[in-house]
Amino acid sequence: MSTSRHHHYLSQCYLKGFTQGNAKKSKLTVVDLKESKAFETIPRNVGGMRDFNRVEIEGVDPEVIEKIQSEFEAKVAKALQGLPETLDFSGETKDLILEFIGMLAIKSPEMREHLSKPFIQIAKMTMAMTMDTKERWESQIAKIKAETGEDISNGKTYEELKEFIERQEYEITVTKEHQIHMEFVGIQKITELLHMRNWTLVKAGGDSGEFITTDNPVSLTWHNPDQVPTFMSPGFGLRDTMVYFPISKKLALVGEFDREDAVTEANKFLVAFLNSKIIANCYQRVFAAKINFNYVAKNGKFNKGNALLKKA
Repeated sequence: MSTSRHHHYLSQCYLKGFTQGNAKKSKLTVVDLKESKAFETIPRNVGGMRDFNRVEIEGVDPEVIEKIQSEFEAKVAKALQGLPETLDFSGETKDLILEFIGMLAIKSPEMREHLSKPFIQIAKMTMAMTMDTKERWESQIAKIKAETGEDISNGKTYEELKEFIERQEYEITVTKEHQIHMEFVGIQKITELLHMRNWTLVKAGGDSGEFITTDNPVSLTWHNPDQVPTFMSPGFGLRDTMVYFPISKKLALVGEFDREDAVTEANKFLVAFLNSKIIANCYQRVFAAKINFNYVAKNGKFNKGNALLKKA
């Protein structure tokens, strides 16, 4: 029997770093940009959905992916907790956190939908090509029947099937098992590319304010977007790009090529600037210890978090 049905794609051990305190049930502030509302809750209540990691494969534990992820997150939790004290981003700590960043970069409901679209488009194009002529359709039917003994027309005529496809009164889906497979491939490739970058640990000290995160916590942007064609998206392996990842409300990572690894302290402007980058990367929800965090608006002025509700 399944041991859990509510699966987190945004890890609780990560969100705990953005809560108001250190207690087990410390709350964080959630700013929902689509609903234009803010509320407080514990990490367990956000960043998850029913059966997100559940698989249906004969002879395989339906919870195998969830269990693997939980074991990995337990190791990540220790690395995240220890980093603020040591500020040593190397060795196993670096390996775990970069793989964690790779996971968060691709593992979400929004990314699953995005990665499924090309497969659905190809399937629709293939159906259209197959139904282009009656002769082509009949040849495909005959070929499949000769190979499998199955009549996939199910007694329908070419004209009936063509009309059905043209009406598009159907839905094509990519199985969750295939989506999860694509995620594992993506995580491995992204992690390899992240290891090629140099990393700066950014501390928020003094009165500089606090870092925030979102439901899309890995920001990949161009250094000079004005010099790049509008149709070209940044990639994890491309030069002149920056990966930004807030680790907690007091610590963040910036990954770039051809730089030295470093540790630096952020002033109020840098914290607000990095907060604005992660807000721009958000799907729907912003997470912070308190709603009075700073960010830089498009007009270049400092704003407080509650201004996002007025904007929404």
